[in-house]
Amino acid sequence: MDRLPRLQLFETVLNTVADPFLIISEDGTYLEVLGGTDRTLYDEASLLKGKNIYRFMEPEFATFFMNKVMMTFEIGRMNCFEYQLETETVQGTGRDGPGGIQWFEARISPLPQKYEGKRAVVAQLINITERKKMQQRLKDLSYKDSLTMVGNRRYFFEKLDTHISEFSQKKVPASILVFDVDNFKQINDTYGHYVGDQVLVNLASMIQSRLAKDDYMARFGGDEFICALIGYSSSDEVIRWANSIRTLIEKTEFCFDTYRFHITISMGITDMLLIDTDTTTIVCRADQALYQAKHNGRNRVEWQ
Repeated sequence: MDRLPRLQLFETVLNTVADPFLIISEDGTYLEVLGGTDRTLYDEASLLKGKNIYRFMEPEFATFFMNKVMMTFEIGRMNCFEYQLETETVQGTGRDGPGGIQWFEARISPLPQKYEGKRAVVAQLINITERKKMQQRLKDLSYKDSLTMVGNRRYFFEKLDTHISEFSQKKVPASILVFDVDNFKQINDTYGHYVGDQVLVNLASMIQSRLAKDDYMARFGGDEFICALIGYSSSDEVIRWANSIRTLIEKTEFCFDTYRFHITISMGITDMLLIDTDTTTIVCRADQALYQAKHNGRNRVEWQ
């Protein structure tokens, strides 16, 4: 087969491919725009052929992308990277793709010979937005308690560890509250474990809805939960907040099927101190305060 018909064949084949293939010169000119036929993933970009990336892309993105192209020339092999792009900022496309912010993986390789007299790379672009969304969903799930959908221990301790490491510089106050349901075993024994689970779900929802923007909460295990209150000006203010929650829970009637009953909670509180260098120390103090609340009769708040 002659060289020209072979090139035409390759071009025809590439133009049937879902993902776009680009030939980009070292000055940023799109020498060829092939493929990219899936309109659920890509805008029509064939009109960009012959145009320079600095003319149709935002300057910051164009510089970022061309730095990757130049790096590809330097290493002399395929260069893969991911990037996020607001597709509405690209000038000159068909605007017939998914629109909005999309994630892409670029696979760029240097061409062994000059193309149209210019040093160039071939770039395959792959829309990985759905993959990124799935990764984020899996990450979110790995930090959440599957029953109550508040944070889990891993989530809480990572957040708390970060706050401890920044506390000595930023001095943003934090209080740790540990609480559980008084006599929770009796609820399970009397009404069944399903009702007990629904108590925890409703309890978590009630308290999380009353947290401030920077506060965070997790299920610690069983019927025990833990909260971090951030930026409160005094321990008295934290204790007032805790007592308002305790009173709210005490007055709330929990209704499941034909069952109607009230519950109470006990809370232990401690403040973050400059001497706290790890999560264990501060959580243990809050846990000891919770034990004191239980020892002193339950349905109360204790501070240590």
